[in-house]
Amino acid sequence: MQMKRQDILETALRLFECEGYQSVGIDRIIAESGVAKMTMYKHFRSKDELIIAVLREKDRRILLSLHAFVERHRTFRSRVKAVFLWHNAWFNSPAFNGCMFAHAAAEFREHTSEIRRVGEGHKFKLENLLVSLLAQANPAMAQEMAGQFMLLLEGARISAYLRNRRDSALLAWRIAESLLAAQI
Repeated sequence: MQMKRQDILETALRLFECEGYQSVGIDRIIAESGVAKMTMYKHFRSKDELIIAVLREKDRRILLSLHAFVERHRTFRSRVKAVFLWHNAWFNSPAFNGCMFAHAAAEFREHTSEIRRVGEGHKFKLENLLVSLLAQANPAMAQEMAGQFMLLLEGARISAYLRNRRDSALLAWRIAESLLAAQI
């Protein structure tokens, strides 16, 4: 039974990532995942519930991948840079279609929706990773610098997606590196 749930989740993740949330209907997800409508609604009571599950799964995968990538680096500076290098690899991958969390926020504008909260939570987790890395060198400035780095990464993500600037994470790193040099 969990296999069917995973099939639905994988299909929805692929379709939502490539085509958006509102343009993909439940009937298409059911058809492409090869499950019965009853099975779909047994696992996900609504499309919103499915979107939330997809975003949570995407959050889990991104953080797992990013943490593993950062852990392969040993020095303070290389670990911070690794966050930008991970984004660079993502921006240059064939699977890059922008940020699913930003797309969800654009499609679901209600600030109190669970869909938006999942996206906000994802961004806070990314920022907290940066805080933990930056605190190793300058605990007093870690929170502020992490916020600045998040702005750089968000801008890089938008630039990579809208302007096809696939080198934007590397450009953002050069700015971050100069900020680091001034603070550490």
